[in-house]
Amino acid sequence: MKQIIVDASVILKWYLVDEEDSQKALGLLQLYIADELEILAPSLLEYEIINGLIIAQRRGRIKEEKLHTAIEGFLNLEIKLRTLSFISQRILHYCKIYNCSAYDASYLAVAENNGAPLITADVRLYDMVKKDLKWVKRLGDI
Repeated sequence: MKQIIVDASVILKWYLVDEEDSQKALGLLQLYIADELEILAPSLLEYEIINGLIIAQRRGRIKEEKLHTAIEGFLNLEIKLRTLSFISQRILHYCKIYNCSAYDASYLAVAENNGAPLITADVRLYDMVKKDLKWVKRLGDI
C-alpha cells in the first residue's frame, strides 16, 4: 500500500472545504478510507488540527457544532502518528538548513525517515524546499 505523509495544511482542507484544493485533499481522504493509501504524520498533527479547527471556528468559518464533530471525526480516523524522539537530529537539521519551525521540520523528518512523499498545501514550506527535496509535493500539483 502506498504511504504518504500529510501535514495539517492538507488535513484542515477536509473540514474547511471553501479552501483552494480542498477537493484534492478530500480525494486523499477517500483513498485512505478505502484502504488504498496509508497516511502517516508526526505526533504533533493532532494538536495542529485541533488548534486549526478552533481558530476556524473563532473566525466564523465553521459552526461550533461542526467543530466538535470535525475533531471527533478526525481523531476516529486513527492516522498513524510517529513519535519524534528518534528523529530529533533530523528535525534540528531541517530547522537549521531551511530556517523553518520545528513543526515543519517534523513533517520533513518523518517523510524522510519513512521514505514516503510529504504532501503539503503550505506554499511557503514547499517553495522553501522544492529545489532540494523532490519528495515534497504541493497538494495543488497532485
